Amino acid sequence: MLNRLSFLLLVSTFVCYSSATYRLVQDYSGDAFWEGFDFFTDRDPTDGLVQYQSLESANATGLAGFIDGDNSTYAIFMGVDTQEVAPEGRASVRVSSTRTFQHALVIADIVHMPGGVCGTWPAFWMLGADWPNNGEIDIVEGVNDQSANSMTLHTAAGPIINNAPDFSGKLVTPDCDVNAVNQPKNAGCSIGDTSNLTFGSDFNNAGGGVFATEWTSEFIKIWFFQRGTFPNDIVSNAPDPASNWGTPNSVFQGQFNIDDHFKDLQLVFDTTFCGQLCELVGRGSVELVKLRITCSNL
Repeated sequence: MLNRLSFLLLVSTFVCYSSATYRLVQDYSGDAFWEGFDFFTDRDPTDGLVQYQSLESANATGLAGFIDGDNSTYAIFMGVDTQEVAPEGRASVRVSSTRTFQHALVIADIVHMPGGVCGTWPAFWMLGADWPNNGEIDIVEGVNDQSANSMTLHTAAGPIINNAPDFSGKLVTPDCDVNAVNQPKNAGCSIGDTSNLTFGSDFNNAGGGVFATEWTSEFIKIWFFQRGTFPNDIVSNAPDPASNWGTPNSVFQGQFNIDDHFKDLQLVFDTTFCGQLCELVGRGSVELVKLRITCSNL
C-alpha cells in the first residue's frame, strides 16, 4: 500500500515537428526512468529540512523503485522516509532528467502524490541551468494540506501574464519575475487550480490523473485530466492538444517573448519539507507559524 508521502508515475515527452504533429521523443516508463534521470544529493536549494538520497541509497532503503517489483512495464515509485526524524531532515528523493528540452509536450500520468501532510512540499517541474534567467515551470506543486494544484512560472524581469487567454484556473499573481516588487519574494506568476481533484488527498483518492504541459514560443499551457477522462489521442501516443482537449487549467501568455525566458529545461521531481514555500504560504497563519517552529520534528 502506498503511504501518503510518495509519487507513483509514468512520464512521456513529445516534440512538435510540424505545425500540427507531435512525435514521441522520450518515454520514461520502466527502466528508462532510471536511465534518464540523475539523483540530486546536494543541499536543498529551497532550504528544506531534507536529505536527498543517491540512486543506490534510495533503492536500498525502498525510497525509489517499481511499485510491483523490478519490471520495466510498471510505474515508478519515489517516496520519503516516514519512520526516522533527523535534525538535518528526512531522507527523500529529488531527480532531474539528463536530457534538456526546448519546446515540448510533457505528459505525466501520476497515480499518487504526497499530500494532506503538514510540512510536505512535493513538486513536478521544469528547470533551466541558469536560474532564473533560463526559467522554471512548476507543473504540479503544493505545500502542507493544500487541496488544489498551483501552476507557476519563475523568470528574470520581464514576463507578466494576464487573464486574456481562456483557462479554468484562477490568476493569483501576474508577474513572473522572482524579484517582482509588488509580490512576495519568488512568488512568480501563478495560477491556482479550482478543483480539489488536482492535488493532495482528493487527487489520490480519485486515482490521480494526467498532467499535460504544452510549451511553445507563443504560450505555456497545462491541462489536467482525471482518470477515466483522458483524450483518446493521449492513450494512443498521438497527442493533439488542439483537437478535443478542452479548456486548459492554466495558460501563461502575455506581452513578452517566451523563448527569451525559457531555455533548455530539465524535468524535476522532488519532495522536500518545510523550506521557502512553506514559509511563504504560512505567513499570517498562526497555525502554520507554529508549524514552522516545530518543523524539524515532523
